[in-house]
Amino acid sequence: MTSISHIISILLVIIFLSYTNSYTILGGIEPSTTDEKDDDSVISQTLRHFENVPNKHQVQLHIQTHEASGRVSMAGTLWDGSPLLADFISNPECPLFKYQSPSSCSIVELGSGIGLASLAAAFLGCKVIATDGSLSSIRLLNENFQKYSSECIYQPQATFLEWGNDMKVDSLINDQLLGRLPDIVMASDVVYAHSARQELSQTIRRLCPRHHVNGRVVIAHRWRANPDDEELFFKSFKDDFDIEEVSLDYFPPDTYYRTKSVSSIEYSLALHLSSLVSLL
Repeated sequence: MTSISHIISILLVIIFLSYTNSYTILGGIEPSTTDEKDDDSVISQTLRHFENVPNKHQVQLHIQTHEASGRVSMAGTLWDGSPLLADFISNPECPLFKYQSPSSCSIVELGSGIGLASLAAAFLGCKVIATDGSLSSIRLLNENFQKYSSECIYQPQATFLEWGNDMKVDSLINDQLLGRLPDIVMASDVVYAHSARQELSQTIRRLCPRHHVNGRVVIAHRWRANPDDEELFFKSFKDDFDIEEVSLDYFPPDTYYRTKSVSSIEYSLALHLSSLVSLL
């Protein structure tokens, strides 16, 4: 990387689109196992694509800044990638819904945190299962989803899921998706924790394997202290995908995201479109 400013200031969305199988890569939270409750508060978040719908335009979400133990709550706060993912998925021009309407779409979110992106997808009419490896996050997800249950055709479901547990993933597919693979797998800020990347990749591929016709994955990612290391996660998919640039028009117009999605070494803009080279 050319400078510290580049390391600190990049947000990346990578969309993997195959001929019959699509992957989109945009972040998460290394799973936590605590179920303690402490230091709750509420934040307000604007969803610009629902500006004409009062109850959906600005949502109030419960967060947890610290666990009862005193440590910072990783899963209970709003990370940079989550508003970006929520904005992207609710964009009327979002390519994820190019061939399928949201109302017929099933989504599994990994590392859901407080559930902003899942809630945005549910507002569109998607059937959403929000998963996390933190019990305190599951509590927050249930609180936030219950608050907006009347605004969703299908209320999002919060499910505990630790990455790399194939039996739990299969159980989710069989029991909550009635044996069908999700149409979209999404996540935000899930890549920074090196220790969880192999399990994350395993779970992504379990939910969206090569034979999954029209399956897609979208991940929102912000480059952090070691972007070269983080980039290895995305490169692990390159045997199957080629990456091309996608318009920055998908990003919110505010200065915050625009300044954090300018050039990096390999990705000059924050959105990229990829096509699967071979299904063999």
